[in-house]
Amino acid sequence: WATVIWAFILFVYAMVHRQIREAFWNVVKIFFGKKLRILWGIIFLYVLGITLIFYQLPFWDNAFIKDIIVWFVFSGLIYCMNAVSKEADEEYIRKVLKDNLKLTIVLEFIISTFTFIPITTIIVIMNVIAEREEEYEKVHKLLDMVLAVAGFWILYETIKIGIHEYKELDALNTFISFMIPIVYLILIIPLEYILELYSKYEVLFVRMSFKEAKDKKIQRRHRWLVIKVCKLSVHKVMLFQKKYWCKMYSRMSVAEFENLIKEFRGECNNER
Repeated sequence: WATVIWAFILFVYAMVHRQIREAFWNVVKIFFGKKLRILWGIIFLYVLGITLIFYQLPFWDNAFIKDIIVWFVFSGLIYCMNAVSKEADEEYIRKVLKDNLKLTIVLEFIISTFTFIPITTIIVIMNVIAEREEEYEKVHKLLDMVLAVAGFWILYETIKIGIHEYKELDALNTFISFMIPIVYLILIIPLEYILELYSKYEVLFVRMSFKEAKDKKIQRRHRWLVIKVCKLSVHKVMLFQKKYWCKMYSRMSVAEFENLIKEFRGECNNER
């Protein structure tokens, strides 16, 4: 009931203020946009596949579903969304591991053990979207305020409940619950990397299209040569975009482009 009441108050507040209302509905449209739906679907199916494998193991308990949902909403989904952002670079995966394998994971475990607030799921995801668009700054500030208040309240309730219930915790289940964020973080890294690599290739190819002839055959040839030399390296894709994409021009012949690729390959070999 508390969740329903606070959600209603938040909704009424947003509807009363015209600017916030308009920005709010725009965020909702982006939230349910086609590309984001596809992205969320891929991430969801990937995590679901991991969970179904764990479901077959003898130590599985349905109580772990809550911990997995909490990790998916507050961590996994955001990691993958950030992986396709323009800010992500070749150090993104390392930064994620460094930032998350810290003492903060203990706090996340404590909160997920005793408290589960469904409404924060939608608020967190929408706040991530609103943060990226300058025109939705007011929505972002509002959601930041809501999350800050919710965070203090959740922490308070967590400590209160934890004091009363810690003696009743099952040792094995508690250990597994603690390990879930760590294990899922490691297992989702391949998906994060694939999404980041795909995103970087997509941005590069879009930019290349502005400096290429309209001939589809030539464009496909260019893309194949780039993929052939960059392969699965985010670093190489970003390097080509930074230093070699600018050397292209619309009337560039295939031979000239191949020479550009040779120059690029030479630099990549020198980095080793």
